[in-house]
Amino acid sequence: MPTITPALSDLYQLAEQLELDQSVPVQVARERDHAIAAKCVDADDVGRLEYWLTSVSATRGEQRTPGDPWLSEASAAALGRVLALFFGCSSMAAFLLTSGRGLVNVFMFLLLFVFVQLLLCIVAAWVMARTVGGAEPVVLPINPARAFVARAFPDRRYLREAQSVLRLLFLRYGQELGAIFTLGAVAAFFVVLALSDFTFVWGSTFQLSDSLVEQMTAWMASPWSGWLPQATVSGDLIFASRFHPAITSLSPTNIEDMRGWWPFLIMAMVTYGLLPRLLLWLLSKFFYRRQMRAAFVRLPGSERVLARMKAPLVKTQGEGSGGFVPEAENSPLVIDRRLLLLNWANALAPVDVASFAEFDAVPEGNVVNAGLGSLPEELERLESRLAKPVEHILVAVKSWEPPMADLADFLDNFASVPRCTLFLIPLPHKSVSTTRLGDWQLFARALAFSVVDVQALERTV
Repeated sequence: MPTITPALSDLYQLAEQLELDQSVPVQVARERDHAIAAKCVDADDVGRLEYWLTSVSATRGEQRTPGDPWLSEASAAALGRVLALFFGCSSMAAFLLTSGRGLVNVFMFLLLFVFVQLLLCIVAAWVMARTVGGAEPVVLPINPARAFVARAFPDRRYLREAQSVLRLLFLRYGQELGAIFTLGAVAAFFVVLALSDFTFVWGSTFQLSDSLVEQMTAWMASPWSGWLPQATVSGDLIFASRFHPAITSLSPTNIEDMRGWWPFLIMAMVTYGLLPRLLLWLLSKFFYRRQMRAAFVRLPGSERVLARMKAPLVKTQGEGSGGFVPEAENSPLVIDRRLLLLNWANALAPVDVASFAEFDAVPEGNVVNAGLGSLPEELERLESRLAKPVEHILVAVKSWEPPMADLADFLDNFASVPRCTLFLIPLPHKSVSTTRLGDWQLFARALAFSVVDVQALERTV
């Protein structure tokens, strides 16, 4: 049973380290990761990546920290809990104490502390369902969550591949803070009820009958009326607490009778405001853990690290060769028809497609030349290829040339494809320079794909 759940800062640090790791020669990375894997005792991929990240950071002379340049997740959560409790207590106390003549409108109370909370729970459940299902829900352009992410993690490109994780993270904290808000409001209710004289009345500009209000309260109390009849509202109480503007004073007996609303109101807050929050909090916590582990493994570059750690290696016996090479694999080649390889501006010669193992899974008919004609003509030529579902676009580019705007314009037409990988083809007998790799990484950050990876290839000698 997996027990490790990475933190958001771990995901950020892993993405940063994977990008830095692209400048490491393949042979050096292969030997390093094989040595790390020999010391790793974790059996699952998440544990291996965590151990790899810690080991590589130590090799670079860095100590892994929670990754909080301005405001950490833990400190922000603690501050949010304190504020939620404060606002819950203060809002309830202010609502009860500022009611005119000590008369609290039941309908307004239910609207603010029950119906609004229930509506927020329904919205949160809808967003969670769409997020877990893989769809991107509609969000407000002004979003406090975006402001926090921008402060805590300045380079948001590192978290672009984990947007579902971020939404579940904020949903989890949102439900937790909402539950604390409700608990604070309930606590303030009892404190004010014990120290102050106020009573509950109901009235409306609409001509609502006593029987209609009685039916409404009975329907709301149906979840607990069978085992807690004291928290229901009787017809006599509804009749006695109806407010008329002509009333100038209330007798102490009437005031005491009208206070009988409070058990019903408290149970309504707990049932429709607190319990849904707790249920959504548990669900978001479960889905967050699952999505975070999946995002940690799916991060661009993670699969290469895991492959190097899992691959059995043997030491060569040839003269002048003291390094390691991967042991030959006997598993049959699997062709993936969801892959599409774009050979941009003839970056790949006809013999190159077969010489790079990264393109072995691409079907022969899914290798397309692009970047040689006008954009409309090339899109028209690709229309038949895109009629079949494509989930991953591989783009082979010349590493020695700088990124071009026409390539970005061309790839914008395929933004609906979930994943894109840019393969940098090196010159013969040369490796991709760090400068060129950095240029292409900056170029990739501006692309509109959900997951973008940049991989520098090396020619086999």
